Amino acid sequence: MACKFYYFGFGSNMLARRIHIQNPTAKRIGAGRLENYRLDFHTGSKNWLGAPATIVPTAGAHVYGAIWEIDMCNLKDLDDQESVPDGVYIPISVPVLSLTSNTDIICRAYHLTNQPLMEVHGQSVPAASIPLNRQPSQTYLKVLVKGAQETGIPEDYVKWLRGLKHNGNQVAAMEEKLELDQVQLS
Repeated sequence: MACKFYYFGFGSNMLARRIHIQNPTAKRIGAGRLENYRLDFHTGSKNWLGAPATIVPTAGAHVYGAIWEIDMCNLKDLDDQESVPDGVYIPISVPVLSLTSNTDIICRAYHLTNQPLMEVHGQSVPAASIPLNRQPSQTYLKVLVKGAQETGIPEDYVKWLRGLKHNGNQVAAMEEKLELDQVQLS
């Protein structure tokens, strides 16, 4: 049995300070790109005061994130963090292109059980028409931006993240714990 597994973090777990809260053995391998999925946000999170991230199968789209190597002893911790026992997220295995080695790495990832059906974060959708239950909090979006920068995600994707519509909610404890005061959004 393997003692480690690879994990693709595309949301708050791109940020090292965030993933290490519950998964101290996580070691970032580098940035990765998941093809034929889009990043989206749906439902609500009491912890984040807004919609959390998910990945949704979408032909021709792609999602950037961090590839982590994690000890198997933290697998349950990661599942618990992603609320798998409560049925919020479902673990899946996906091939992620490593931007460092230019090879596919099979990674564990998670998507919401209650997936959004319609894309609302695309360029052709006016920000004013994005429903509240599809908007991340300001704090959560800042975590994604900081994590993407820290991971070495391409700048055009970071710019896109900065411009996503958020609900304006802030989670003061996480802003402080994750040192988000210098993160700028559009």
